[in-house]
Amino acid sequence: MSKNELPVVPLRDIVLFPGAIIPLFVGREKSIKALSAAQDVYKVESMIFTAQKSQDVNEPAPNDVYETGVIAKILQAIKLSNNNIKLLVEAKQRVRISNITENDYLVAEYEVLDDEEYAKTDQINIMTDDLVEVFKKYAKNSRKVSLEVINAISSQKKNPAYLSNIIASHLVCKTDKKQKILEIANVPQRIEELTTLISNELAIIDADTNVSNRVKQQIEKTQKDYYLHEQMKAIQKELGDDDKAELAEIEKKIQTLPLSKEAREKAQQEFKKLKGMNSMTSEASVLRSYLDILLEMPWGKFDKAKVNVKQAAAILERDHYGLEKVKERILDYLAVLQRSKNMSSPIICFVGPPGVGKTSLAKSIAEAVGRQYTKFSLGGIKDEAEIRGHRKTYIGSMPGKIVKQLRRVKVNNPLMLLDEIDKIGADFRGDPSSAMLEVLDPEQNKAFVDHYLDVEYDLSNIMFIATANSTNIARPLLDRMEIIRIDGYVEEEKFQIAQKYLIPKQLKAHNMKASEFIIADSALLDLIRYYTRESGVRNLEREIATLARKSLRRILSDKEVKSITITSNNIEEFLGPKKFRYGLAEEKDIVGSTTGLAYTEVGGDLLSIEAVSIPGKGEIKATGKLGDVMKESTQAAYSFFCSHVNSFVVPDKDWQHKDIHLHVPEGATPKDGPSAGVAIFTTIVSLMTGVPVRKDVAMTGEITLRGNVLPIGGLKEKLLAASRGGIKTVIIPQDNMKDLKDIPPGIKQKLQIVPVSKALEVLDIALNGKFYSDVRIH
Repeated sequence: MSKNELPVVPLRDIVLFPGAIIPLFVGREKSIKALSAAQDVYKVESMIFTAQKSQDVNEPAPNDVYETGVIAKILQAIKLSNNNIKLLVEAKQRVRISNITENDYLVAEYEVLDDEEYAKTDQINIMTDDLVEVFKKYAKNSRKVSLEVINAISSQKKNPAYLSNIIASHLVCKTDKKQKILEIANVPQRIEELTTLISNELAIIDADTNVSNRVKQQIEKTQKDYYLHEQMKAIQKELGDDDKAELAEIEKKIQTLPLSKEAREKAQQEFKKLKGMNSMTSEASVLRSYLDILLEMPWGKFDKAKVNVKQAAAILERDHYGLEKVKERILDYLAVLQRSKNMSSPIICFVGPPGVGKTSLAKSIAEAVGRQYTKFSLGGIKDEAEIRGHRKTYIGSMPGKIVKQLRRVKVNNPLMLLDEIDKIGADFRGDPSSAMLEVLDPEQNKAFVDHYLDVEYDLSNIMFIATANSTNIARPLLDRMEIIRIDGYVEEEKFQIAQKYLIPKQLKAHNMKASEFIIADSALLDLIRYYTRESGVRNLEREIATLARKSLRRILSDKEVKSITITSNNIEEFLGPKKFRYGLAEEKDIVGSTTGLAYTEVGGDLLSIEAVSIPGKGEIKATGKLGDVMKESTQAAYSFFCSHVNSFVVPDKDWQHKDIHLHVPEGATPKDGPSAGVAIFTTIVSLMTGVPVRKDVAMTGEITLRGNVLPIGGLKEKLLAASRGGIKTVIIPQDNMKDLKDIPPGIKQKLQIVPVSKALEVLDIALNGKFYSDVRIH
């Protein structure tokens, strides 16, 4: 064992200077063994402490430590609960270490480095004073040195060597810089180097302070979060790298993206403005956002999937039951698209009641043609800017929905679904339906201009599909779309849809096996007849989901129950009493009560029309929240009856002093349209002649003052409603016979459809008994 040999403890991020007393934490295994060896093997209370060259090294080797360190006396050692040791050490002498060996711990030979002799001249005194002053300034600005240390240092001016060591030990800077000070044995040189180092650190602190002050002047004191964000921006601005990189990236995009000529000129113009302004200003933020959106548009990007008609037919058949004419029209279009890629897409509008599959059809078409699918709802939109966007000069301005969707899907030829196009509103902010005219016109949308982008953008490659519940759409907009009607489902179709699609879907949604949840055919029919009354299948799906939930709860609540079967006998246990009556609108033939047929946005429905006579002046009053057109039909029917009253057997000869009160039940539901004219006329004749109306007959048709029966709309939905209501005979206008080709064969087989052209023919069918006088209507 050499007399000039001691264990070595490497220090991470710490440099000890002679004269300093500091606490240290020892945790590495080799350092703890070195501490034990100093006491047990070397029988001393001192060790060599030297700094590591790299702080990332966890197990330093001999080459990983500096060759200049200090011998320090261990004043106190406390073992902590985590097996680390807390030391209080006093650095005694500067040493140069050599011949470092490594076994269980580091050991090195050392040579003491005393300070070189120097004369205490006036120059040394001045240098010492300068060092103390610059350190005081550093301590004040950095706020990392206590007041006691400053006072103690001021009292040591007479000992420059000790003073320089203590000041260096309290300096907060990089390890290599402090190590350089430790290695200097010449005291005047050490003071000079230390003064220079502290001055440099002061310059860094001043720069940081200037940045902070500049940021504080730009924002309010209370916005702490905003202040931190702006401080980061100011630092980046001081460096200048991030802004340059961001501008370079924007410039590269302008040069490389396949922009249109107009868009490229616009982008270059806005980019030139951005380069010339302060990036901290609000206007620069607006310009940067504009360029980001303009350059993120899918310029020149298209889905290149090929259309396959056979595959498309399989997808449509897989996802939708029935709808044969709709599928046929879609496949016709896809066939042309497969052969002629440059064909402009027609604007298809699916019109039909809720729940018949309009939206899901659009998704299936998108899959069939291999395009991205995107949609947005037009329901309730009243601001034209939702379509065309806001001009970027406004605060919070944004592009319109069309541009947003294209930016999201990142291609120029998606399938875009415009949902609920019949529910667009209008107010003082403009008329969105007028803005849609340019979007949906193949001759105009090649040069669509969004107010925010302010450049022409080609929308002609987008495949637009709209949905609506009715054709109550602005006429110019309706003219730009090809209407494909999707009618309600008949009972058999609902039954098949429930079995093939709805029940498997709910089994998957509730994580149930097919053996756990079974709906008998009879129960499914009851579900369709008594718990839903709709053209689509949305409510039917909800009721099936309710059955699935309640069945699952029973299975989980009772371990003995492994499966639930829903039948006609137990369906009320799950869904409660039947909600609707299936069958005739009336249970028997009644005087003054007729069953009409109505068409609404949710499909067809039976319409009961009833009337009573009361003493009065020979007037007629109609109630039931009727629209103007229906009230006029009431007046026309009554006028026709009055003008030909002699043709009927009216028992009450004093009928001219009777008022008729005609009412259409479900008074909270608005009703309008001319198609109830023949039903109103039949009700009046039945009331005045006392002849009851057949309960199994329903009718529809507009009546004129001359007794002619005019055609009506929505025939298929009305016949479906008649079929659901158990009607046997339906009277329709003669001119509607051409529409029967679109009626499902099953409906035509269940109903006796009788065409009429005169009101007299209606009475012959609907009224029982003799009610004509000898004078007949001509």
